[in-house]
Amino acid sequence: MSKIEYPTLDLFTYNLADDSSKTQDYWSKLAEQLKQKGFSTKPDDEDPQRLNFWNKISTTNAVDGSYSQANFDDTNCLRYSCSVEQQVELSDIEHTLTQIKDLDVLPKIGNLAPGKLSENDYLGQTCMISGWTIPANNPILEANAHQAYKALIPQGHQHQNFGELLGATVYEMWRGEGRWDKIEKDSHVIVVFYPDEDKFKQASKYYNTWRYLFYCRHKILWAYEQGRELKLRLSKKYEHGLIDQKSLESLSNKGLQELKSELQKNINTLFNYVQDINLLQTQQHTVEVNERNYEKQCQKIFPTDKFLEEFSQIVKDKYQVQLEKDYLGLNPGLAILENLTATIRGMVEIEEAQRDRNLNTTIAIVGVGLATSQIASSVIIAQQTPPKDIPFYQTQAFWYSIGAGAIASLVFWIILTKILPRLRR
Repeated sequence: MSKIEYPTLDLFTYNLADDSSKTQDYWSKLAEQLKQKGFSTKPDDEDPQRLNFWNKISTTNAVDGSYSQANFDDTNCLRYSCSVEQQVELSDIEHTLTQIKDLDVLPKIGNLAPGKLSENDYLGQTCMISGWTIPANNPILEANAHQAYKALIPQGHQHQNFGELLGATVYEMWRGEGRWDKIEKDSHVIVVFYPDEDKFKQASKYYNTWRYLFYCRHKILWAYEQGRELKLRLSKKYEHGLIDQKSLESLSNKGLQELKSELQKNINTLFNYVQDINLLQTQQHTVEVNERNYEKQCQKIFPTDKFLEEFSQIVKDKYQVQLEKDYLGLNPGLAILENLTATIRGMVEIEEAQRDRNLNTTIAIVGVGLATSQIASSVIIAQQTPPKDIPFYQTQAFWYSIGAGAIASLVFWIILTKILPRLRR
């Protein structure tokens, strides 16, 4: 029966970088945490972003590996690599890989799973399982690859891809609602057992390339899912901006304060729409740029390994096309929301102008009434001095002046509201 020599697990996790000290705190405490678990550690002489570790787990077996980190644009990648220096029966591969996975010391924030530094800025992870077969050139069965996958993802895979690399069969497996829809972030695993030690050592030179390819892959998937969520949000705002005649009549019947409230609500909706539509275009560009980088790296390092091409083709034919259609379909909603906001703003301005006109009319009418009343009072008092023993408000002069002011106000109101509007026509 075939055995696997030097079974190795490489785990690549990707988080959007931020200004917090989470990653730095983790990295500064990592060596001490490993020592507490019984490992010896040593910073790598050539790479300051790498920490090597090792430990003897029995008289005949030992584990060794490393932690390393790298930044790609706005993303931080943490790689955990661990190998067991022994030959493992294929029937025991699941147990061995579980042990290796349980040795990891990954950053954990709050209730999040290890490797996640935040819920929204977590891009995903990829696991790579490797080693070489004993005897040489003895390919493993597909069922063994599935068994290795279950060591990391107990639910098993839902989709898979096949390829060939350095004479070894590559099994790529993942989970998702569809083959290329709503892919689970933690489900991507590649299993590749090389035909001999030389091929394994040759493959080890490619791990930085794999790290970058996986980064491109997760960034694309993350940006695409972000774009789909943005589409749902924008669609709801777009529907809000579509008003019919009945809704327009309802707006025209609202008072000034209601219109102001409606205007503020539409301004907020428009502001959020502008942000989201721009972000949707950003995610579209993110997918485009990372697909181009992914394809360029594949052609440069793996020009004959066709199994990587399917993802690149799906991105071009599905993801990019879908995001472009979403953007082109939802961008007109911006103009609709702007027009609706402008309409409501115009209605508010009309209502305010009408209110100001009414207020000015009222002030003018009251002013005419008061002036007339004062004049009438002065004339009456000049003609007939009121008795000193009677309060002024009980005199005829007071009531005559009130009546004169009221009549003058009424006449002026009729002139302003009835006669002048007709003359203007």
